Amino acid sequence: MKVYLSFDYELYFGAKSGSADACIIEPAKLLLEIAARHAVHLNFFIDSGYLLALEKYSKRYPSVAYEKQQVFKQIRELAAAGHDCQLHIHPHWEDSYYDGNGWKMNTNRYRLDHFPDAQIEQIVQSYYDITKDIAGKAPIAYRAGGWCMPPWNKVSAVFKKLGIWIDSTVYEKGYLQEGQIAFDFRKAPASDQWMFETDPVTEAPFGYFLELPISSISCSPLFFWNLYVRGRLNRSLHAGMGDGLPMAQPGTKKKLLTRYTQQALSCDGYYASLLTEEFYKRKAKGEDTMVVIGHPKAQSKFSVQALDTFISTVKDSAAFARYSDLQKD
Repeated sequence: MKVYLSFDYELYFGAKSGSADACIIEPAKLLLEIAARHAVHLNFFIDSGYLLALEKYSKRYPSVAYEKQQVFKQIRELAAAGHDCQLHIHPHWEDSYYDGNGWKMNTNRYRLDHFPDAQIEQIVQSYYDITKDIAGKAPIAYRAGGWCMPPWNKVSAVFKKLGIWIDSTVYEKGYLQEGQIAFDFRKAPASDQWMFETDPVTEAPFGYFLELPISSISCSPLFFWNLYVRGRLNRSLHAGMGDGLPMAQPGTKKKLLTRYTQQALSCDGYYASLLTEEFYKRKAKGEDTMVVIGHPKAQSKFSVQALDTFISTVKDSAAFARYSDLQKD
């Protein structure tokens, strides 16, 4: 079975973005060490708007110039090691800025469809260009920031022009309408991949695009209570490595602690404890693909250890794959 270990390479977008060192550089180093130890490849969805912001503000602020140097250097290193660098778009970077003390996130326009159609094409083009320039290879896969998929007719033409033919945003039964985050994948096929043309959740066998969905799991409130208690009892083991704050999602915590919810299969924090069980469950069902999402910023000592154990346990019966390994017919 193919396993895609994918990581959204980004800062936090709440009241505190966090530092590049804590949110990206240092946890990504740990992930790369694990990958090197087991001779497997990882997939990084690079927050490309951040790269453009680094370019812009490095001309004015020495601290940003240093941040840019470190981030660009790591992206080049992971690409040289054979890891994927794919396209991840958080368009709120169009309105965010550096004020001399830190990044100020303006998430009033968090989704691509918050922008005029002509500007959407310009955003996709410029974000693609800098990802290609820094990584040295053109991205072919896309993941929407915050799972907030734009209406596909707004990006289809520019994606085709650029050769982006894979989406890896959808997860089965995924749904959220909280604050600026809005997505609805409840009509997506119960499949580990499909072709589509006009809508990522509607299969079209001869469509141009491939949906390689993030694997989906149903989580009980008990899982989140367990996570909550463990985090309180052993914070040093379970605390996320990033030093920023996520965007506010009112009501989410109560929902997680009181009802079953559908989640993307993740290797962040305590979620990483589920990876081995999910792998063998899917393998027993005859599934061909498992896509795992993660974030360097949300790794913990626990999750790094669990990921290492997972790879060691399953690597003889799994192929750890890259999106770039796929060939378009």
